[in-house]
This record gives sequence, structure tokens and C-alpha cells, in this order.
Amino acid sequence: MAMNRLKVDLPGLMAAFEDASWETSYYLDLKTGAVIMLTDEELGYVDEPPDWPLPEWQEEAVKRADEIWLDGGTRYLRVPDADSREGYGDMEDFIATVEDEHLRELLWVAISGRGAFRRFKDILYDHPRERKRWFNFGDTQVRRRVLDWLESEGIEPIIEEPEAPEEEELESPSDRDLCLVEALAFVQKAIQMSGVEQVALLGSITTDRPDPKDVDLLVTVADDMDLKPLAAAARRLSGHLQQHRLGADVFLADPQGRYLGRTCPWKVCAPGVRMSCDARHCGQRPYLHYDWDAVRLEDALVRRPHVVLWPQVIARVPLPEDVEHVLVQPLVNEGLSERTDEPWTYDVQSEGRCVHCQRQLPVLELAKNLRLCADCLRKAADLLDGGTCDR
Repeated sequence: MAMNRLKVDLPGLMAAFEDASWETSYYLDLKTGAVIMLTDEELGYVDEPPDWPLPEWQEEAVKRADEIWLDGGTRYLRVPDADSREGYGDMEDFIATVEDEHLRELLWVAISGRGAFRRFKDILYDHPRERKRWFNFGDTQVRRRVLDWLESEGIEPIIEEPEAPEEEELESPSDRDLCLVEALAFVQKAIQMSGVEQVALLGSITTDRPDPKDVDLLVTVADDMDLKPLAAAARRLSGHLQQHRLGADVFLADPQGRYLGRTCPWKVCAPGVRMSCDARHCGQRPYLHYDWDAVRLEDALVRRPHVVLWPQVIARVPLPEDVEHVLVQPLVNEGLSERTDEPWTYDVQSEGRCVHCQRQLPVLELAKNLRLCADCLRKAADLLDGGTCDR
């Protein structure tokens, strides 16, 4: 069979092969070699156009979706969905190459049972050299799968390796920037949904940690809220960040401040649909992923999250500059949220983990178990007094 030589977007194809969001579809343009991403929402509008005007960018996406649907596979080739079994195999193969016996054993334990991918990444996060080696290893594996698929489709790829960027060129967005931009898009969409009562930011992104592995959001929802659209937005958030080897979690709480679980990661939420689903009571409340065995937030954190973003901005930790400019200011400037100051109050001293710098040391109990070490408390006080804070 004669091979069709085509200059392809290899990085785009690799990102498509890794996107396990279940909310997006990818197509290879056999004329230009471009990779086109469409959401299920945009594809759905082909059959059932909305009764409301769409943003200009989404109108263009729907037109492209209609073009692909009418094409019938002549010009646009559907890219295969990500296969979690292949990703699991990659982890097994990588672990076999780890020289540190202790780390190797930790990783073997981490990938046993449900939640394997998350535990695997969490352990590597504390081993930056092995984490970088894992990224290179994973890229090699995905690249091989992409090339094998192209060959099976009769395509001989013409691949132009990217040139080294010149010094004057702009740097690529940092992991923090990527997380914050996607978080903003999620918040802007979530706060329009009926039943969403509060949205907050949690975790390492609320510190000055330069390389967070994910972004964590806590959404307070009404007891009778339909969680399907919120879960779809969370899958979109996670899928976009997965393309950059980052992650996202959307945690849920009820109006009484009780932790509920996470949003369901599957497009269809029902018992027995996914064998790999680790949620308890699957389907009891549709699109609530009740997986307390794997993840559970402390009650104090649920009641008083690090940074409330909506309906008011309440910062209970010193805000990093990028969180202020990329996430908070747009919400305030667009009139979606309003800023408020909440006083810090000192309670008692105890042993624990500082919620800001995450160090395990004597901490100060602040306002119902919100704990800070003395250094972070001093910086927070300086900031409130009009000084500057390096966090």
C-alpha cells in the first residue's frame, strides 16, 4: 500500500493521545496535518443548534464540527481515544528502570489498586530528577504509539523538529500560569450554573511553589443541584491541563460545610459503566465521585478554604502575585466577584503543618484550625499593614 506523506503536528497528536478527559475529540486534517480539538458540546450543537448566541470563537468551532461531520472521514481522521491500560503499562515499564530500590518499591505500591495514576504522580513529585525522567520516558512511549498509528493509517509523517528558541523569544507559560488560566475559565463557567454557592482555591497553587502539579478547586453546591454540567466543566479543565502534564481536581461540599467528594471524571455516570470507577455508591447522586478511600479533605479546610474566589474574594493566606493578577483581579474587574477582607485571629500554638508553606513545625492556630507557621503569619501581617510579601 502506498503511503501518504504528510507533514503532521506531532506535538498536537501526542497531546491528543494523552488526553483522557472523555469530553473532547481530536481529528487529524489529512490535507494540512493539523490536529483539531472539539468538545462534545460543540459536536452536539451540530445536531441541535442552541437557541442562544454563541461566542465568536465557539461559533467557529461549531462550524468546524459541522464540516468534519459532513466530511465523513475523507479529509478528517478521528484520533483514537486515550487508553488508560497503555498509560498503566508505561508506569510499570518506567518503575522497572528506577535504580533507587526504596523509591522503586514505593512506586510499585502506589500503582496497586484504584487511584494508581494519582499516587504515582504524587510520589514522583518529591523526586524531581526521576519526575523529569518519567516525563521524557512517557513522551517516548506516546511518540511511538502515535507513529505506529500513523503507519497503520497509511501515513508517512514528515516531522520537523522544533528549532531551539532564540534568547529574545518569549518564554513558554509556566505551570502556574497554565493552572491559573484554566482555573479562571472553569470559575467563570461554574458560577453561571444554578446551584453553585461558592468557589474556592486550595492547595499548592495558593503558595509560591514554582512547579505545582495540579490546581485544586472546592465548589459548594446546593443539595438539589444537578452536577452533570459542573462535572463536564471539571473534565474540560482536567483535560486541558493534562495536555501539559498537569492535573486538576474539583472537590465538592454541601452548604453546611461538609465534604462530599469530587466531580465524576466520566462522561456517563452510572453503576457498572466503568469497571475502573472507584466511587462508593456510584450513581446514588449522579456525577458525584464519592471516593473517600482515596481522597478526603479535612473539615477545617472545607469550612475555611485557603482562597474563596466567588461570590466574594476572601484570602485566608497571603496571595501569590500571579494568583492575584491572573485569577482574582479578572473576577473582580469583570464584576463577577467582590473583594472583602477577613481579619486574622490568633488562637493557640500546636504541632502541625502550615497551610501556606506546607512545612511540618510548630504552627499558630488561626480562626478555627487555619494553621500558619510564625514566618508566614509575620509575612501576612506585613502584607495587611501595607508592606510587601515574597509569598
